[in-house]
Amino acid sequence: MAERAFMVRAGNDNELVEEFESRSLVAVGWEELGDVSDVRSYEEMKARFNSTDEYSEHNSRRIAQNAGQVNRFALEMEEGHLVLSYDKTEREYLIGEVTSGYEWKPSDHPLGYPHVRRVEWEDTVSRDEFTTSTKNTLGSTLTVFSLDDCIDEITGVLSGETPDESEDDEDTVPFVDEVENQADELISDILANMDPFIFEELVAAVLRAMGYHAKKTRDSQDRGIDVVAHPDSLGFESPYIKAQVKRQQKKVGSPDMRAFTGTLGNGERGLFVSTGGYTSEAQDAARNAEQRVTLIDRDEFIDLLIQHYDDLESEYQATVPLKQVYIPSQDPPLEE
Repeated sequence: MAERAFMVRAGNDNELVEEFESRSLVAVGWEELGDVSDVRSYEEMKARFNSTDEYSEHNSRRIAQNAGQVNRFALEMEEGHLVLSYDKTEREYLIGEVTSGYEWKPSDHPLGYPHVRRVEWEDTVSRDEFTTSTKNTLGSTLTVFSLDDCIDEITGVLSGETPDESEDDEDTVPFVDEVENQADELISDILANMDPFIFEELVAAVLRAMGYHAKKTRDSQDRGIDVVAHPDSLGFESPYIKAQVKRQQKKVGSPDMRAFTGTLGNGERGLFVSTGGYTSEAQDAARNAEQRVTLIDRDEFIDLLIQHYDDLESEYQATVPLKQVYIPSQDPPLEE
């Protein structure tokens, strides 16, 4: 059994997850630090940050946090340890074993991520397989962090065991400093398990909260259009918006996109909401459409949901129940 486990995020926006998997590696940025194979301690790592022009002006808290992440990746992680990385499109964790020491690969891919560890990926596990407590821990958006407190559950899930969800787990509230970072993934969990027809209603409700007059179409007459919206109550003002909504894990492809754009008439605008995102071909089809089409993926929809949540009708707030939490700002307090 592995003695330790770590999470390594796949880039700033999960853009490296396919490369991590296909090339059997994990990697982190902080390229300006250079090769840190000569660093022997956390204090030396902080000193390296402080002596590097690109980071020396950062405040002490930020330097300490980032030095801790690179220190975990380069010094604490060892061959035989477990490593996880999250694929947020599939809502799955890649789980593997570290098979190399720290490597400095500035000219290798992924570009901009020169600190590398080789990994033998063993399996992928759905986020839903874990308890609430572990999902809260996994939800941190630090690039590199320890999962030692969850290692028994992770190895158990890998072995096919189903962890018990205790009452304490169900009532767990994420540590306040991590709430903001975890919120998107926790909301994503709710959307992933939402009935597709309820999700269509939620999209219409968010548009109403934004000031549009929006309604879900009748399912038998929608021709692929799930929601229609316009600025005024009578539908006379432009733009007239047709929306297609897909709550799914896979990406929308170009055939679906072309079928959707084909429903748009002169002066109409298209809105496509897909929690699984879009293939590059689908994005090209949207850009090349005669009528303007706006694409919204899961993260962008969550941003809109949060931004307009206070104006959302109460019945739809109940489908995604959120609580406002106040935490200290990172800005320094005003001094008289």
